Amino acid sequence: MARRLTPYFRRQVLELPLEDRLELIRDIERSLGDPQDGEERLAGLGTVLGELTGADLRERCRRKDLVRARAVFVAVARAEGYSQLCISRYLGLNHSTVCYLEKRMTEAFTMPGQFGDYIDLYNSFTQKLILWKRNNSRS
Repeated sequence: MARRLTPYFRRQVLELPLEDRLELIRDIERSLGDPQDGEERLAGLGTVLGELTGADLRERCRRKDLVRARAVFVAVARAEGYSQLCISRYLGLNHSTVCYLEKRMTEAFTMPGQFGDYIDLYNSFTQKLILWKRNNSRS
């Protein structure tokens, strides 16, 4: 596994204490572990966002509203702990596209004046996600 890491990341990992390295390995194994479980949970996130925007995230087009929805989806999925690889497989996108969408949301958070529509969608989505989690945890 260490050979697949980039040299920079490998140095960062080796500087960690042993317990943290073991926890990181467990996290990586979990994210690479059961793709079906990850797909189902990502599909749940997608349905929450789908209800919000009325758009299919997996649709192969570059309409502005869909790109914005995908960027918000990627940001929330990354915050939920999904790997970029898992997200890219779910959305049917290239890994570099997921990296770009994540970078776009980082820019949106640092410059909310220019990306107000991204921030509004992100806030709406996270509110709906909180309600969705509450309703599903009670059942």
